[in-house]
Amino acid sequence: MTERKEWNRDYLAAAASDPERLKREFDEITEYMKASTAIHHGEYVRTCYAPKLFTEETFRSFAVDIRTLYGILSKVMHAYYRDPAYRALFGFDAVTEELILRADPDISLLPMARIDFFFNEETGAYKYCEFNTDGTSAMNEDRELNLAQQLSTVYRDFRAQHKTRTCELFHSWVAALCDVYRRARHTETAPYVAIVDFMDCGTVNEFEVFQSYFVEDGVPAEVCDMRSLRYNAAEKTLYGPGGHKIDAIYRRAVTSDILERYEECAALLAAVREDAVLLVGDFHTQLVHNKTIFRILHEPQTQAMLSPAEQAFVQAHVPLTKTFAASDIPRVLADKDAWILKPLDSYASRGVHAGVESTQEEWEQIVRATPLQGYLLQEFCRPYVTENYGIGLDGTFGKNRYYNLTGIYVYDGVAQGVYSRVSLSPIISSQYSEKTLPTLLVSE
Repeated sequence: MTERKEWNRDYLAAAASDPERLKREFDEITEYMKASTAIHHGEYVRTCYAPKLFTEETFRSFAVDIRTLYGILSKVMHAYYRDPAYRALFGFDAVTEELILRADPDISLLPMARIDFFFNEETGAYKYCEFNTDGTSAMNEDRELNLAQQLSTVYRDFRAQHKTRTCELFHSWVAALCDVYRRARHTETAPYVAIVDFMDCGTVNEFEVFQSYFVEDGVPAEVCDMRSLRYNAAEKTLYGPGGHKIDAIYRRAVTSDILERYEECAALLAAVREDAVLLVGDFHTQLVHNKTIFRILHEPQTQAMLSPAEQAFVQAHVPLTKTFAASDIPRVLADKDAWILKPLDSYASRGVHAGVESTQEEWEQIVRATPLQGYLLQEFCRPYVTENYGIGLDGTFGKNRYYNLTGIYVYDGVAQGVYSRVSLSPIISSQYSEKTLPTLLVSE
């Protein structure tokens, strides 16, 4: 911890030693990102001058804890399949339940995930924020940001003086998806892959970058809209819009979007139900993606199936979470900074409200307007604060204090890389002042 703190201090000091260069290079980094492939719905990725630095030792500790978490989630997911009474705790509708039950988590528990958490860089303690197992994204942001950082003198000097690496998040995913396909289909032949989402929702540039890596690694792939797929039931074959037979789907569309456009997804759903195509990941990922998993992990039925060490792990790292009820309103109003309200199934922080972001009057209005169905009440975890150079709330460039959120990319159960975000406010979301930092892993 001390070593990383010294690196950060020295990095910012080197940046501040030449203010004109600092501002010029930050502007160059920004211009690079505006012209990069890290564009989502016309918006480029905002960042700061300094990258996020983690030691390899810290990353290894994250990887160990991921294995513990996955062991817990495996018990939860298999209990869902085995026990109708336990299944009822999740409260999924009949369609979602049917889609989950026809999937096989033993092929791959969670093919792709990004596990987000609030990490205290002083103590090493952390609390989970979100499990992104549907539509896991932003790998291309880290790639492009590290390329942009090559415009920074301090970045180049730091990498020349230390043994570092960036997180490789593309070739590794091609390999992981192909491994899942080989296990499921008992073949060594590379699949024809479709990277699928609703293109009016998805990060299309990132899909195309992934496609290029698949092709580079000898795995044919195309990017297509969910609604453009065609299924031939007689042949038990799913076709892309260009007429090519699809063997495997790299699913980027989140389950909630599929359910909202259920009829438009008929071809994919028919192919999946008849096992005519391998869906990576399948709908069992919803058991972890849905935010109700935080409540489930604290339920007595879950705690009873866990070992003492796993119980302690949940208590240490999973914030207290429960279904929001009318009886909660008095204590939520009495201590607004201690709570956050989250919809059960959303993404990009849509519908999320934290007391710390509101005045008492605003918070009371939010709480009383929040539905008593479909919302979770969760203890609020204040993020760790660091300093960096970037654009402040007043629109000017300078040194600011930033709240931090860390994510670990996990491919087929293996920790693969880090996603680092910061914000000028305690809610770290693109709706507010979120910025993405490139991550460097530094050897001791």
